[in-house]
Amino acid sequence: MGKKYVKDLFSEKGFQRNISKVTFKLNSKKYAEGEADGNGGSAKYAHVTYCTAPNAGDTVLSQCVRKTIEQKTKLSKWKIIPVKAQVTGDTVSAINGCDKLIIGGGGLFLPDTNSNSVSGWQWAVSKEQLDKITVPISVFSVGYNYFRGQKVNTLFEESLIKLMEKSSFCGLRNMGSVKAVKSMIPEELREKIVYQPCTTTLIRKLYSDTLPTKKETGSVAVNMAFDRANLRYGSNMDQILSQCAEAIKEISKKGYDINYVCHCWDDDKFLKYLKSCGVKYKLVDLSRKFPSDVYDFYNGMDLVLGMRGHAQMIPFGIGCEIISLGTHDKMKWFLEDLNAQDWYVDLVKDVSSLKTRIVDTFTSVHETNREDTKSRIISAQDRLWDITMNNLSIM
Repeated sequence: MGKKYVKDLFSEKGFQRNISKVTFKLNSKKYAEGEADGNGGSAKYAHVTYCTAPNAGDTVLSQCVRKTIEQKTKLSKWKIIPVKAQVTGDTVSAINGCDKLIIGGGGLFLPDTNSNSVSGWQWAVSKEQLDKITVPISVFSVGYNYFRGQKVNTLFEESLIKLMEKSSFCGLRNMGSVKAVKSMIPEELREKIVYQPCTTTLIRKLYSDTLPTKKETGSVAVNMAFDRANLRYGSNMDQILSQCAEAIKEISKKGYDINYVCHCWDDDKFLKYLKSCGVKYKLVDLSRKFPSDVYDFYNGMDLVLGMRGHAQMIPFGIGCEIISLGTHDKMKWFLEDLNAQDWYVDLVKDVSSLKTRIVDTFTSVHETNREDTKSRIISAQDRLWDITMNNLSIM
């Protein structure tokens, strides 16, 4: 049995990934206990969140929200409430025993992750339960994550209005979400809604004392997503993914090391397209990793081509160059807020030219205009940090 066979067996056939799954589950409780610690103050905040999840973006984001809040608030403790946990009278009592409730971040305004008939969005809290919460509520860094083709129903609209009535602050993570949510609520509530960038875009600022200086490595990361594939790709999935793989092959030929990164378990469905094109790559599975592992990985990447939101926002926050592979409006909204639409490639539009568009964008972002790209990242990080610090002072 050759070394390459053994390596493939462990990294791509499931053995090593199952070991990671077990390890993650065993370590999650200890991690969550540590995350509940404050930063030396007297206040206690409740936090509705995905503290740990089989999705690298959710786990990182949860920590970044708490780290961000702690920039302006000294806390003794966080009461962490899992988004998917059933909301009961005890839940409401626990929240009311705190000084404030933070909801978010993440794409919580979505109907089919934790689908329920209580609220119509990811936290299944009823309007009656919201009315019983007596402490201030801040919605923080949340996104309107409906996919193209998904329809808003009355339950979600009514729950959204109640949430806005109860909230003292509502920060949504891109202006596209701000506009979408404002269109669904009464005019008198709209002034509560402000732009609050995803806290993962602030990682370099939040962890300036522990995150090593970024160095150029010649490494490129790629991430694709397969949840709701029919809504992402329509009827052209094979053609789109084949074109993407061909583009990655061209980038590889330029001399870059390709890392295929999974934020979720089934992101690896793209591997067969890379293999079909003969692309040499390293598989990196972050789906059940804790934040420090995610930061370490992206700190070693020069550029990330990503389809998942946090496969763009996390590397951006660390200082990587990014190219967003768009199958969801949130990717475009994020880049519009950065005034960086030239870092965007729509995967569904004009599929026949997709390979060329990806390679041309890579050449422009990473080679022709590399120093300008780096400067724009730093400038955008500074602006998002200033917006966030201002929001923290008023929420």
